Amino acid sequence: MTLLRHERYLESVEADARRFAAAVAEGDPKAQVPSCPDWQLADLCAHQGNVHRWVTQIITTRSQERVGWDALPDAEIPADPAGQAEWLLRGALAVTALLREAGTGLEVWGWAGEHSTGWWGRRMAHETMVHRIDAELTVSGRPGPIDPELAADNIDELLHNAVAPASRAFPNRGLLRGEGDTLHLHCTDVPGEWLLRRAPVPEGFVYEEGHAKGDAAVRGSAEELMLLVNKRLPDGRNDVQVIGDDRVVALWLDGLTLD
Repeated sequence: MTLLRHERYLESVEADARRFAAAVAEGDPKAQVPSCPDWQLADLCAHQGNVHRWVTQIITTRSQERVGWDALPDAEIPADPAGQAEWLLRGALAVTALLREAGTGLEVWGWAGEHSTGWWGRRMAHETMVHRIDAELTVSGRPGPIDPELAADNIDELLHNAVAPASRAFPNRGLLRGEGDTLHLHCTDVPGEWLLRRAPVPEGFVYEEGHAKGDAAVRGSAEELMLLVNKRLPDGRNDVQVIGDDRVVALWLDGLTLD
């Protein structure tokens, strides 16, 4: 699908970081994150803040290889919620300022094999949005509003990175290797349709955009589909329509888990 503007991705990072920071300031740092059960809210904040700082380091150094996490500047998260919120937002605004200055064409390392600041702008938008949702689920039990176009773009970005040969961020994609069990994803409110097909390739599957019949189909708003694919649907909320074999849907949701 057509990518959104680089500036729109950066504006999304900033808006979601502010909402994330507001949840952190309000919440209990020791509250368990329901969508990331191994983490408390402070762990989630530390992860996201250090991802922003890690990407800043990659771009600042024009690195052509993976940068370590052991020497990131300003990496220590404060102990109090207000300090954590400010620290999180500071890191987000630093990375967007750098990505805004660099534009889309600067060549730097990226974990899916795409070496550009354009790829990182899109990745940071979706990384920050998903973890903002995690923070809101922790504090209020429900996510705040999600822009439909960004939600559809999130699904497309996840699929794009999942089939990248260099990607190591999808530990379960080997579950999909084989044949059959096709899945059609269909956004009902904005453009966005994909047919996912298992394949005997190292990446486990291939996909194509557009309307097609699969062994199973999932239809719903872009927001609902994005939450489903990312395993962020709140308990008791599921307005998506599943057509066909539930087993096929479960297989794909497990295989597309992003680490």
